[in-house]
Amino acid sequence: MKNLLALLLACCLGVTSAHAAVDRVGDFALLDQTGTFHQLSYYGDHDYLVLAAHVIGDADARSAASAVKAAAEADTKVAAFLINAVDDRAALAAQTGLGLPVLVDEAQLATRALGLTQAGEIVVLKAETLDVVYRGPAQALGAVLAGSTETQAAAATSQALPLRPMPQAVSYSADVVPILERNCVSCHYEGGIGSWPMNSHAMVRGWSPMMREVLMTRRMPPGQVDPHVGKPLLEVAGLTANEQRTLLSWIDAGAPMDNDADPLAELKIEHKQFSLGEPDLVFRVAPQEIPATGVLDYRYVPVQLDLEEDVWVQAMEFVPGDRQVLHHVIAYVSSPADRTVRGRETGAAQGDSVGGFAPGRNPDQFRDDSGRLLRKGSNLLLQMHYTTSGRATVDETLVGLYLHDAPPKYVMSGGVAGTRRFLVPPHAKEYKLQGEQRIERDAYLYGLAPHMHARGKYMRYTAHYPDGRSEVLLSVPKYDFNWQFSYDLAEPLFLPAGSRIVADGAMDNSSRNPGNPNPDVPVHFGLQTKHEMFFGFTTLRYVGDTPENIAGGSPAGNSAAGR
Repeated sequence: MKNLLALLLACCLGVTSAHAAVDRVGDFALLDQTGTFHQLSYYGDHDYLVLAAHVIGDADARSAASAVKAAAEADTKVAAFLINAVDDRAALAAQTGLGLPVLVDEAQLATRALGLTQAGEIVVLKAETLDVVYRGPAQALGAVLAGSTETQAAAATSQALPLRPMPQAVSYSADVVPILERNCVSCHYEGGIGSWPMNSHAMVRGWSPMMREVLMTRRMPPGQVDPHVGKPLLEVAGLTANEQRTLLSWIDAGAPMDNDADPLAELKIEHKQFSLGEPDLVFRVAPQEIPATGVLDYRYVPVQLDLEEDVWVQAMEFVPGDRQVLHHVIAYVSSPADRTVRGRETGAAQGDSVGGFAPGRNPDQFRDDSGRLLRKGSNLLLQMHYTTSGRATVDETLVGLYLHDAPPKYVMSGGVAGTRRFLVPPHAKEYKLQGEQRIERDAYLYGLAPHMHARGKYMRYTAHYPDGRSEVLLSVPKYDFNWQFSYDLAEPLFLPAGSRIVADGAMDNSSRNPGNPNPDVPVHFGLQTKHEMFFGFTTLRYVGDTPENIAGGSPAGNSAAGR
C-alpha cells in the first residue's frame, strides 16, 4: 500500500520513479554532427544512456548538455548524447565546445520516440533493454544515476521543441506505394535479392513491424551514405525525411488500405536475367559444387572466350547461380602469352581485373564511350569465393559481356587506396586504418567501392590535391559486409597529377559488432572472411589513355585482388 501511495503521489506531483517507469524506446540510429553513425543498441554494454534535447542558443539546452557531459565523464558506464531535431546539420557542425555527439534527427522520429518535447529535457534509458527510467529536466540526472527511486521534477520552463505534426490520413495508394516503388520493389520482388516480395498490401502490412525497425535503425535501404558530405552520386540509397515520416505514420496507424484496388499488386516488375539487357556474349562458368558446411578456399576458374579478334568491353555483368553461397567474383584477363596465376596467398593475381561481382554491387559499366580491352586469344580467369549456407548446392554463374561495335574513345582503369599491413587487436571497437592511392598522371575519377569484411565499420574517401586543397568524396558511415556497393560519381572528377586519394576507415573487432566471427582473437589481412581486408577501390581513366596508344601494350588496370 505504501508503494502504491508513493506511485500515486508521484503521478500527481510530477515525481518520476526510476523503478516505476515501464515505457520502452525502440532501437534507432542517427548520424551525429560529424557524420558518425550511432545506434542505441550498440551501447548495450553500458549501464545507462542519457539523451538531452538540444537547440542551438537555448540556455536550458546548454545547461542540460553540461549536466549530461559531466555525468558521462564521471562514469564510463554512462553513454551520453545530445539530440537535435530543430537545427540543420551545417549549423550543428559549426558548434564547438559541446564535447558530446549531437544526433541529428532531421525526420524528428527519434525525438518523438523518446517523448522529448522541451529544449534541455533529458531521457535516461537502461542501456541493455532501452527501458525509460527517467524523462524530465536535467536537474534530476545526478539523483537518477545514483539510484534514487523518487526524484522531484522541476516545473517545465524551457521552450517547446517546434516539432512538425506527423502526416495524417496517409494514403496507401497515393503516398506509400510510390515510395516503395522508388526505393524498394526493385530488390523486393519474387525471386529478387530482397528477403521478401513487396507484391501486395497484405504482404507489406504483414512485414510492417520489420519495416519500421529497419527504417529506424537505417538498415534499409542498404548502402546509405552521409548525404551532407561528398560529391554528388548517380544513385543515392536512402529515404528523405518526409518519406520516412510518411511510412512511419502509415505503419503506426495500422498500415491501412484505402480502396479496393491494390496498385502494388498491379505493378509490372520486369524481371531480367541480366539487368543491363541481353549481353553480346554469354558464358556459363563450370558448375561449382559447394558443400553444406566448412570454410572454402578461393577458386580460380578459367572461362574460355574463343575470341577471334580484339574486342572492347563496355560492360560486364555476373548472374550468380546461387546468391546464397557466392560471396564474390573478380574477373582477370588471362592473356595469350601468360595464363598463369601468381600470388594466390596474397590476393594478387596475374593480369588486369576487368570486372567483378559482390552482394549489392552494380554491374561494371564503363561510361563516356570508354571500355576495357580483351585481346584476341585472351580468356578470363575468375577468382571465385564461396561461403557455405548449411545446405549442399551447385552454383552455375553466368558471365555477360557487352561489347563496343568499334574501339571507344577512352580506356577505363582502376586502382585502390588500401593496406594489407595491420593487426586488429581483440575487442577493439574502433581500430583506425588508412590507405592511399597516388595519381601519377592526370586522371578522371568515376567511381568508389569500399571493401572490408565483417569487422568493417566505416570508410571515407578524401581527395588531396597538389595545391594543398582537400575535399571529402564519399563517406559510408555504417559499412555493411552484406551489401558491397560501388558508388558512381554523377560527374567525373578531374584529378591532376600528384593528387592523392586517401581512404580512412576503421574495424570493429568487439562483441558489440553482431557480425564479428570471434572478438577474442586478433585479426590480420587474409583472403577468408574470418580475416580482414581494407581496400578503397577506385574506377578512373587516365588522360591520354586511348585505344590507339595502348594498342602495343597493356592498359592500366586494377591488380588489387581479394574483394
